[in-house]
Amino acid sequence: MEDNPVLIYPVNDEDKNTEREKLFTRPFCNVLVSAVVMCLIYSAFFPGSGLLDVVVTDGRHSDDASVGFTSQGLTYLSSISIALITPPIISVIGVRATFGIASILYCGLFIGIIFLQDWTIYLGSFIAGVGMGMLWVVAPKILTDNSTEKNLQRNNSIWWCIYIFSMVIGNTADYFYLGNLTTIDAHTRFCIYLVCTILVLLATAVAILGYKDVKKSESLTDNQDELLCSRSIQGRPINLERATPWEKIKQNMKLYKVCLFRKEVGYLLLVLFYNSFVLAFYTMTYQTCIGHTFADRSLIPLMSLVFGMTAVISCPLYESMATFLNTKIAVLFLYVLAIISYYMIFLSFPSAATYGSSDEPTTIKPTKNLVLIIGVLLAITDTGFNIQANHVVGLLFQSDSEIGFMLLNSVMSLGTAIVFFLCSYISLYALLALLVVFCTVATICITVDIFKLGL
Repeated sequence: MEDNPVLIYPVNDEDKNTEREKLFTRPFCNVLVSAVVMCLIYSAFFPGSGLLDVVVTDGRHSDDASVGFTSQGLTYLSSISIALITPPIISVIGVRATFGIASILYCGLFIGIIFLQDWTIYLGSFIAGVGMGMLWVVAPKILTDNSTEKNLQRNNSIWWCIYIFSMVIGNTADYFYLGNLTTIDAHTRFCIYLVCTILVLLATAVAILGYKDVKKSESLTDNQDELLCSRSIQGRPINLERATPWEKIKQNMKLYKVCLFRKEVGYLLLVLFYNSFVLAFYTMTYQTCIGHTFADRSLIPLMSLVFGMTAVISCPLYESMATFLNTKIAVLFLYVLAIISYYMIFLSFPSAATYGSSDEPTTIKPTKNLVLIIGVLLAITDTGFNIQANHVVGLLFQSDSEIGFMLLNSVMSLGTAIVFFLCSYISLYALLALLVVFCTVATICITVDIFKLGL
């Protein structure tokens, strides 16, 4: 019986002894390209979407936050449908084309916000969601397909560190540009989202010009039970390169059944669902609460800037903790910090902070320093949980990474969309209670997967 398929990198005979020592091989450069594209796109998307609610309310002189939350929910909802069919799309048009198309579609959101009409915002959100659904399958696929089991943890940490640095770039620009503004007018809105559009166009160019395909081994396995994923269906190997487009689509659909119906994947689903809740919370809900509590608009990008800087620092620190101490201890540490951050938000923000301005008394008076401390705690926990979840996905779906990250994208988009739609109807305290419950369940589930995978 043959081993699990791995990447074979072309190497000259005289370089065989030194190739392992080289860092900037073609596969690793592909990992960097994937990470840089994500960094550029989300340098625009994080601050652009985080300010959406404030931009809408300031532009219309209203406290109604429903347009911002609904449009964000629509973005992640459309992401689910396209993520489900992205693996067949990749098999038909290829990684490079999918990468480029997914990147440029993010422009839709920013162009829609510039016009500030309900229909342009909703249409732009839908188009950006289509791009998101494709991007969050193809970009992590590039990471996994260009990594081996030995360097996957390292590459994953580097990739996540570069990607999350987007919060530093975008929010630094927003913080200094907004200054002490208390209102975002039409001119300011236009400048912000024009720059966001330019960043996305630059990312598209990097995706198309920077990625180079690396040949994979065609070694296959006939025993599906001994692997968490495989490229064979009912004992018959798949040769996607010789198949017609329609055969590629049918074969990818059959692979869903092989790869997804496993106990380890079930545990992973709950972890991803929790990560999606946190993603929605810090990218918009928490920022909306800040906007409804503080008049200084620059505090929103400042918090996101601190969040991003903390996340960048947390990437190597978490990898070191998981490597030199114990992965299970690292996950427990993340759980404790997460509960502390939610409790601090509960004590310092009113229950109606997601709806609008409120005079409701709180146990602790909210201050700018407290907001930033909470942002630091959220960044540490979110970064750690995402790195660990991505590592598990990479191991479970190492041979069929596009299906694994299709699952990741679909589940996280669904959870994020649910949070955005709920934010207009439930209080902050109810949302915090859900976060605590899901955080507890996710910690248990990811610990079980860690034991099963021997991490």
